Amino acid sequence: MKKFFYPRSVAVVGVSENPVNLGRGIILNMLQAGYQGKIYPVGPKGGRVYGLPILPHIRELPEPVDLAAILTPARFVPQVVEDCGALGIDRVVVESGGFAELGEQGQALQDEIALLIERYGLRLIGPNGLGVVNMEVGLCLPFSQMTPMPRRGNISIISQSGGVAMHLSAWMTREGLGLNKFVSLGNKLNVAENEVLAYLLEDPGTQAVYLYLEGLEDGRGLLETARRARKPVYLQLPNVGEETAAISYSHTASLASDDQVVEAACRQAGIIRVKSQYEFLVAAKLTGQPPVTGDNLVVLSRSGGEAVLAAYACREWGFRLPPLAPRLADFLMESSRSKIIKPTNPVDLGDIFDFSVYSRVMAELCQDPEVHAVLLNYGPVYDPEREDARRMARHLVKQAREADKPLAVCICATLEEEEFFREELSFPVFHFPGEAIRALAISRFFARRPRLPAEKKRPRLSRDKIAMLLSQQTSHGFLPLNAALSLVTYLGIPVVGWQTAGSRDETLIAAGNLGYPVCLKLAAPSLIHKTEAGAVILDLYSPGDVSAAFARLEKVAHQTLPQGEVWEVVVMTQVQGGEEVILGARRDRNFGPVLVFGAGGIWTETLEDVALRVAPVTREEALDMILETKIGRILQGVRGRPPADLDSLCRALTTLSQLMVEFPRVQEVDLNPVRVFPGSKGILTLDARIRVGQGVENQTAGAGGNQAPEEINNTS
Repeated sequence: MKKFFYPRSVAVVGVSENPVNLGRGIILNMLQAGYQGKIYPVGPKGGRVYGLPILPHIRELPEPVDLAAILTPARFVPQVVEDCGALGIDRVVVESGGFAELGEQGQALQDEIALLIERYGLRLIGPNGLGVVNMEVGLCLPFSQMTPMPRRGNISIISQSGGVAMHLSAWMTREGLGLNKFVSLGNKLNVAENEVLAYLLEDPGTQAVYLYLEGLEDGRGLLETARRARKPVYLQLPNVGEETAAISYSHTASLASDDQVVEAACRQAGIIRVKSQYEFLVAAKLTGQPPVTGDNLVVLSRSGGEAVLAAYACREWGFRLPPLAPRLADFLMESSRSKIIKPTNPVDLGDIFDFSVYSRVMAELCQDPEVHAVLLNYGPVYDPEREDARRMARHLVKQAREADKPLAVCICATLEEEEFFREELSFPVFHFPGEAIRALAISRFFARRPRLPAEKKRPRLSRDKIAMLLSQQTSHGFLPLNAALSLVTYLGIPVVGWQTAGSRDETLIAAGNLGYPVCLKLAAPSLIHKTEAGAVILDLYSPGDVSAAFARLEKVAHQTLPQGEVWEVVVMTQVQGGEEVILGARRDRNFGPVLVFGAGGIWTETLEDVALRVAPVTREEALDMILETKIGRILQGVRGRPPADLDSLCRALTTLSQLMVEFPRVQEVDLNPVRVFPGSKGILTLDARIRVGQGVENQTAGAGGNQAPEEINNTS
């Protein structure tokens, strides 16, 4: 990637003297950005552009260049790419549109380029994007005019859409945020987001990365890369809907919708997911400052009303406003002109006009390890005191930087003061206290991001038995209930006692073997939601109860199931007491196998008390997942209730996650309900739904979860 960002020479192919020629825009951007390398415009009609000669053909370059930027009609691009390969130009940016985003004809052109990439060993960004920017060296390849030209800074952008990146870059400049590097991926024919992200996370000039993506090439790879990040990664992924929920076959699928999976995956990897460019702009204003490592915040405010707004936002975002140290409180009382100031937090400095007091207060806060961040509501500022106030502001920023204390500044004064902070202090500021608190909370999330889990031994599975069971399933769809329960047993997850029966007599024998009370469940391939169909009958205490229940299920089978479908009855020991939870898993099109844990039973989808994780998970991750839910915290033990066996739940989740990793044919697992017993050891699975695909060779998701090409929206 370095050769894309630091070329010593660039050929721009597709330039003419025509004033409306788009290639001219690339040349102008390069000149205005101050690119110091060599620029070679190329176009068949020759001439000059901005004082530079236009070469009629790329083969007429006086020397091989490090990078070629192509902006010609799509039909000419394959030939230009081939010329680059023949000349030894191995870094190419294609900004032309007209490829896969436009249908079959464009796809054929894109496929042709893909073959040339392989033949010549090229690396290519695009097509259908805006290229690359590196403000460190003045490299600026978009054909759209960068107006205003971005200021050099420490934030880098990876965007599938060039337009989104350009718009965001302009607002970053407006808000005092500087751009370091910019990549418009376009159709992602060769270079995709994970490779660029890995580079930028090691790039000294980049302190934060924003990604705008409309589809993921490798969601699991993104998580692996981000989990190793030592700098914030922001992801905006708007092209996520409820597709999974719309076609869900089980509770697990409906609970683990696409958007919820993205949220969970981001939390798990420490990625900061933003829903809008505005949300990113707010959070990015703290880029370059140390992360907020705790919940204690001190608010300094000259406006009582702005202090109230800050306090409300602190409650919303989970910050504490601890009392000031006694020495500092006494100093503020002495400094108060009216002596009626209350040295509480937020600190109302409304009647203190000696700005040296602010510096003394800041010095104390910078030395206090129990203060994790400071918010300054700057203003109002009146004309006679403007210069003193600005000297104070300059000193406070210097103090915070030297002490590595996170400082957010909200301007409660004229917009002219915002300009002072941005331009003279190079310090982005917030318009309102709530924005500042929100940004501090996002910084705190980054500080608390999960660490990479230590390598653990794989959970024990009866792998041979599972493989044999799956090999016996010749079609796709849900396993018969007896096969599903057997597979759960092979995972080492306890299952309640059960037997299958095909007749009334066999049902009575099974009930006698298991011991009363029992329950009966109708089992058939097409019967997914048994309770809703009246196919589960509980509280059977005698042979007469069982006989009557079998007759009822026989009637349900004739009324509900497709004609001729084979069915059977599963007889189960009826378990009393305990709490019901759901353990589930499914394959997400972006991230592969995903685990679900939450409140179970008939209220599963109504309560939606669930937590998600991308598999595999460690024991620690499984416990965090459990305690993220309300039912999990209840099972931990509350108000004198004894705790349940969370260790067994953790083992079951880690084992289930390993099943999904090792056996890609398993598409969906729904263990619901699983009974847990506060004050007692062990868990019991009472029902299982497991859906399988045709076979490993036909899986598009697999263990890694890469989506099929037709599922990816790569348009920009």
